[in-house]
Amino acid sequence: PVSSRLIPAMMSRWNHVEQAPADPILGVAEAFKLDPAEKKVNLGIGAYRDEAGKPWVLECVKAAEKVLLEELNSGKSNKEYL
Repeated sequence: PVSSRLIPAMMSRWNHVEQAPADPILGVAEAFKLDPAEKKVNLGIGAYRDEAGKPWVLECVKAAEKVLLEELNSGKSNKEYL
């Protein structure tokens, strides 16, 4: 643990550094939390979940995965990294 007397010295090293602007993606998450709507989907983070906390895969992602699998299974493509 850092000694409590070292913390002020460490902080003073950064006093001249201007605080960065708020992260817009985190702002979307905060707005989602504050939104009183009952039916809402948090699309800001990238991992979507339903009311039960289970993954919710977008239909466009399912369609893209289907195309990829068809191409892989037919030999049309070779995605070694997948």
